[in-house]
Amino acid sequence: MSASVYVGLDIGTTSIKVAAVTKQLETVFEKQYAYDYLVPQKGWTEIEPETWVEIVIKGLKELFQQVSAETVAGIGITGQMHTTVFVDKHGFSVRPAIMWNDNRTKSSLSEIKQRLESKPETVHLAKIVSTGSPLANLLWVKEHEPEQYQQINKFLIAKDYVKLKLTGTYTTDYCDASTSSLYDLHADCWSEGVQELFDLPRSIFPDIRPASTIIGELTEEMCQELNIEKTIPIVSGTGDNVASALVSGSFENMQPLISLGTSGVVVIPNAQHQLKQIGKNVVAKLTEEDEAIITQGTVQAGAKVNSWWMEKIIRTKDYSNEQEEIPLTLLGENEVLFFPHMNGEKTLFADPNLKGAFIGLGLETGRAEMYLAVLEGLAFGIRQLFLSLKNDESPDYFTIVGGGAKSELWIKIFANVLGYPIKRVLTSQEAVHGAAILAMMGVEGRFAFPKSDAQVVKPDPAISAKYNQRYEKYLKLSQHLQLFGGEES
Repeated sequence: MSASVYVGLDIGTTSIKVAAVTKQLETVFEKQYAYDYLVPQKGWTEIEPETWVEIVIKGLKELFQQVSAETVAGIGITGQMHTTVFVDKHGFSVRPAIMWNDNRTKSSLSEIKQRLESKPETVHLAKIVSTGSPLANLLWVKEHEPEQYQQINKFLIAKDYVKLKLTGTYTTDYCDASTSSLYDLHADCWSEGVQELFDLPRSIFPDIRPASTIIGELTEEMCQELNIEKTIPIVSGTGDNVASALVSGSFENMQPLISLGTSGVVVIPNAQHQLKQIGKNVVAKLTEEDEAIITQGTVQAGAKVNSWWMEKIIRTKDYSNEQEEIPLTLLGENEVLFFPHMNGEKTLFADPNLKGAFIGLGLETGRAEMYLAVLEGLAFGIRQLFLSLKNDESPDYFTIVGGGAKSELWIKIFANVLGYPIKRVLTSQEAVHGAAILAMMGVEGRFAFPKSDAQVVKPDPAISAKYNQRYEKYLKLSQHLQLFGGEES
């Protein structure tokens, strides 16, 4: 049987997905494995990176029990961005990885930004450095754990550590490099200015490869572990937002993407290097010839506000039933406003202490109004984020992916709040499938998108007009709530 199946791995924040697809993106295997990260102190989030490796090995073993290794032509990988692994000369982590949503560095951000602003060649990095970024994480280890810092041979991002264990190679891709605050966007390489400013040795920086470049094969040891005889090529991979944009057709159609996952992400594709002042300019570089970038920004809490309301406040996981209790006549008429910034913000406000809030509660307010406000609040936050990142040309539509995209009600809300059609591909095509596409591109040199059925939800002009009024009120009240966030004492 010919090798016609491609595997994708997605190293997510709370789960890992393993999938195998055909060239037509027909799924022949897919499974998700949940895991818990560590919270050793308030505001800290860490993970033992071997956790990822153990799960990936388990997932691949299960895959190869159902799919012959002889049919697998390549493996692609994606995952959470920014999460930083500190690796010694033997290829082991010297301490737990510091995750993208970690806030331990918030008190040092001001000083880091000031130093970056002191050099013309690094001033653009001052605008994007944030808590949880590789630069901030590296400097924290350097200051607080000097013994561990001295052991660092390379720093890697989450997916890169898994690649190391699968192939024995130390590489990253342009996406994870360009969002690290350690990369010179103008020179398209690791920033020498950053290295000089913070006395970081050049040796700890991994090689950078385009996302679809084959960087190695499964090692002999890994093949033995997986009980397969055939070695399989593995490509460099990319961050989950780029992988999601790829599989959604955003690069092909040049339309914006909204990802409703642990964070709410807006991705704006650009044909060339069009650097923007707000958001992170991400060098996609899927191939050596690719010059496209995306600009991305986040609402930190993202679709997590939905699970927060459901599981922590009303204590149920019956999302569908709870949403069915919200009358559609309430869309655009809700008196309650919700501010979704429950986990600080990086893009719009650069305030790790920002908090969420309900406004407009009355004695007549019930569960339906409050839950609808939660769903509307993230849509308002995403609208504000999009308007700060948008291209000069208006989009034709938005594509929405991620767990939150499964909600029919939420998609309807987004369409009316944004005032644009919302497209959702009916077949499940997420970042893990984007990783598999990268493997196809690396092995075969190309990928042609198959036709897929999609649901398009259009805004209702009358409801949209009402949401426009609510949005203006949301913006005015948001200014006051920013003051409430403030610095922690």
